Amino acid sequence: MSEFRITHEIHEVHPDIREKLTAATIDAINESSARSAEDAALVLRHRLGEIGVNMSEEACLAAIERIRSGKSLRFEIERDDSDGAE
Repeated sequence: MSEFRITHEIHEVHPDIREKLTAATIDAINESSARSAEDAALVLRHRLGEIGVNMSEEACLAAIERIRSGKSLRFEIERDDSDGAE
């Protein structure tokens, strides 16, 4: 997966969440540049937790591998449609 989705509701409460995610990801990558991808993913997961974002170990590993392969991450904002359909 190349995009990490942020629900619209989270973005409304935290309009700077995209910037925080980007900064936390860059910090984690810089801190863990000499570590294995698995260790770097744990650092990223911890950094994201510090700003209140929970991401699975698998998603963090995918993000690290994507960045290390020279690709970029995009944080997309989407609406949570689960509330309206019953």
